[in-house]
Amino acid sequence: MVELWAMYKDIENKGIQLFTQDIGFADAATIELGGEYGIFLDLSCFDTISKYKGILAHELGHCATGRTQKVSSPLDLIEKHEYKANRWAIERYIPFESLKTAMEDGYSERWQLAEYFGMPESFIEKTLDYYTIAKQRKLA
Repeated sequence: MVELWAMYKDIENKGIQLFTQDIGFADAATIELGGEYGIFLDLSCFDTISKYKGILAHELGHCATGRTQKVSSPLDLIEKHEYKANRWAIERYIPFESLKTAMEDGYSERWQLAEYFGMPESFIEKTLDYYTIAKQRKLA
């Protein structure tokens, strides 16, 4: 289970400011100013804790990797930054060994893994894709 307190501890340890308010254009955004990070979350956009944790993990990935971009950034740069943020979040909160253990214990469907880890299915789908591709690259 991905624990919310562990995410809040990461926020504290990294000196990130967390703001929960309507930001008007998205459910979440991360900004960097002078090496300091702020995560903005619009709580009205989250109908479950798992969705909140999935987005928070991703935003923490932006802070941990230092990968934020300007609104005017080219699409290929944005995609690279999004990938690196997701990769960090996946490796931090659902390490491969934890995923392997869950699957060995019989949690094989995306929805089962989502419930097991307390994360949204969309995060689990990215996790499965990431580890499948990463493992294939190592074998190649």
